[in-house]
Amino acid sequence: MPADRGYDIFPRTFKARVLLALAFLGGLGMIALSLVPAVLLFMGLLERPPCSGSARESCLQAQVELAPIAQSSCEGVGRRVCLVPLGQTDPDLVQELVDYYREVYGLDIGVLTPTAIPAEMLDPERRQIASESLADSLATSFPDDYYDPDVVLIGLTPLDLYTKGRDWRFAFGHAEWGAESRAVVSTYRMHVGTFGLVDHERVVERTRKMMTKYLGLMYYGLPLSDEPTSPLFNRILSVYDLDRMEEPLSAADR
Repeated sequence: MPADRGYDIFPRTFKARVLLALAFLGGLGMIALSLVPAVLLFMGLLERPPCSGSARESCLQAQVELAPIAQSSCEGVGRRVCLVPLGQTDPDLVQELVDYYREVYGLDIGVLTPTAIPAEMLDPERRQIASESLADSLATSFPDDYYDPDVVLIGLTPLDLYTKGRDWRFAFGHAEWGAESRAVVSTYRMHVGTFGLVDHERVVERTRKMMTKYLGLMYYGLPLSDEPTSPLFNRILSVYDLDRMEEPLSAADR
């Protein structure tokens, strides 16, 4: 190193210095952009998903609007699927899901009796519900269906979930398959966009992708995939991962 430069670490050419400055400004811009939602939320300027804040407790109640189309057990013979509305699940969303799987997959999904979520399941500090516990609670509400190896139960809730033993801020859902097949899907985070809430169609699409993944695992017996666009993508960490996933499952897989 020439003596007159000392410990100068900056590029010597004008072009290199410009590129370094642009890279620095770009990095600052990305950091600022990532902080915008948190700042807006702190200032009360960013919309919150349904079942946030003071509405959280009331969302634990059963959705009575779905009672007319509900049944007390997952009726039928052979392998079958039933959806369990847990808390104040959106009735329109449930109907759209049922219609979609009937039209696209030829799969008739039953809707079981809307069920309230016990208040003690809501973690007072996290203000979330443990996804595994909510899935296990299906055994109390529908014991015959829960332990029937031919029945796939999927709970659907508007409440925010988390996963025990994981250092995650939230969970989209939880699934177990094998001797018994059951899962829960939360629509809470499906509403979240970059600078506000997304529209109903996007919420339906994201929820459907989680349901399709769980149906692929539990009903069709398919393996998980490392391909980000696959309906069975293994590492869903954000709504943006959901948005990249494609559906439906291929006819061959079904």
